[in-house]
Amino acid sequence: MTPTIPWSPNSFTPADPAYFKVKLTTWAVAWGLVLLASLVPGVLLATGVKVALWLAIIPAALVLVIALLVLRILRRQVQALGYLEREEDFVVRSGVMWRKQLVIPYGRMQYVEVNSGPVERRYGLCQLTLNTAGAGATAHVYGLPEAQGQALRERLVAAGEEKML
Repeated sequence: MTPTIPWSPNSFTPADPAYFKVKLTTWAVAWGLVLLASLVPGVLLATGVKVALWLAIIPAALVLVIALLVLRILRRQVQALGYLEREEDFVVRSGVMWRKQLVIPYGRMQYVEVNSGPVERRYGLCQLTLNTAGAGATAHVYGLPEAQGQALRERLVAAGEEKML
């Protein structure tokens, strides 16, 4: 017998669509740097330094193939992000290939913080980090508009304080 899930996948609040631009920007910077590093043997070969031809071609081709595969699943990764506020707990989901749903009871929350990096700030987004009393249980909610992130933080802190009393 399959257990029933008390919520549907459609009831989750998804990450803001602009978060895809954040992921795309970080993908481009990271993989651009890795590609540049993989081109070093090719540049050395072109300048006359003795380098095996396979060493000039294979690393760059491999990096390019892997980067394009990562790019292919980037949008699905953003679409898989979401959170759900319930009466007794908070649920965070993520993952495309390795799906993860983290359920955090409000009474177990230690602190909730909202932060954003430079690329996230460029698009008016933030991420919420929720730490619990359990060993190593930390939840991240990515791709929140700044105002929504602050409001969610306040609701979670209030719910946590209420459940602790």
